[in-house]
Amino acid sequence: MKTTKLLKKYSILLILALTVSCAKKITSATENTEEVLLVKDGWQINPLDKGVVHYELPKQFLKDFNSFQNVNVLAINPLISDYEIVFKDITPRDSISTVANNMEKAIFAINGTYYEKKANNGNSTSYFKSNNVLIDSVQVPSGSLFAWKHEGAFYKKGKDFGIVRGNNKVYTYLEAQNIMSGSPILIENFYPSGAYFVRDYVSDLTTLPYENPDRHQGVRHPRTAVAITDNGTILFVAVDGRNTKAAGMSAKELTLFLKKYFNPKDALNIDGGGSTTFWLKNDNRSDTGVINFPTDNKKSDHYGQRAVRNGFVILKNN
Repeated sequence: MKTTKLLKKYSILLILALTVSCAKKITSATENTEEVLLVKDGWQINPLDKGVVHYELPKQFLKDFNSFQNVNVLAINPLISDYEIVFKDITPRDSISTVANNMEKAIFAINGTYYEKKANNGNSTSYFKSNNVLIDSVQVPSGSLFAWKHEGAFYKKGKDFGIVRGNNKVYTYLEAQNIMSGSPILIENFYPSGAYFVRDYVSDLTTLPYENPDRHQGVRHPRTAVAITDNGTILFVAVDGRNTKAAGMSAKELTLFLKKYFNPKDALNIDGGGSTTFWLKNDNRSDTGVINFPTDNKKSDHYGQRAVRNGFVILKNN
């Protein structure tokens, strides 16, 4: 009789232990970056490592935009992953794939922000600080056609990441070791600022100068963006464009897209167009590692990347 009671007691304890173990596994799973994708229809999900997930929306027709879209997103949670996000200075200019392939511990890379010194008499349009070294501060005058290109900045301060609205003065006093500006701010504390960036004062935006902010952000282009979710996951987003299976997005469309699928707390548009390039280690769809469809060669392949001045690289820690 005592033996039977003991067996029952140990059985109950075993069941409780298994329940706790399962609960821990479930909790661990909910902390994975995969949970940041809210609507999974049409997406391919590729977990790369703890806290690092590649999401791909491959040439899907989206009713919301009445168009085909091709989107890649790299999600990384710095709090639980063993990787470092590097704000990479690329001097002289080079392709993202060349830079990444020459960095032994790189697993991912994407293009950075605007850089148009030649178009502005040598004046920088953006603010860029890498590893506590100031590379560029904003030098264009307020009346310049390019002056809108630094509305916000993505920064890394110690182990903290953020997106802040500001200008050259704000970024200078931010005291972050790494800062990269961009524009427009797409989402600001969950508010869809990017949906209202373009002023609706002309019937045909293409009649405006190409660098006019309303035309630049009001029509569809390939786009690159960075976003931060409420749980601290960083999203690096590449939207392809300029072909029939990837129409690209306006700033408003990218804002609404991010709200629907990821609902980040903050998001910032950085350089896009021919610069938009998404590199992933050990992906065999191209011999360079580029998996999206950069447009500088005006072909729908993986080889149209442009030489860029800066970017983001994710490195495996020792």
